[in-house]
Amino acid sequence: MNILPIDRALRIYGVLADRGETKGARELLSRHLMKLYTAGERDQHRLTVHGLSYLQDLDRRIDYSD
Repeated sequence: MNILPIDRALRIYGVLADRGETKGARELLSRHLMKLYTAGERDQHRLTVHGLSYLQDLDRRIDYSD
C-alpha cells in the first residue's frame, strides 16, 4: 500500500480538527488502512476518506476516556 493515504489523512484531519497528531495515531491508522487494502480497497481517495473517519473515531474514544 502507498503511504500517501496515511499522510494525507493525518494532514487533513490535523487541519480540520485543529489538533496535532495524537500519539500512536499513525501506527493505528496504518494498521486500519492496511486491513482495508488487503481486503481489496485500492482507491487512494477512498482509503484517505476511511482514514479521516478512523481518526475522528479515535479522537472521540480518546476524548471520552479522559
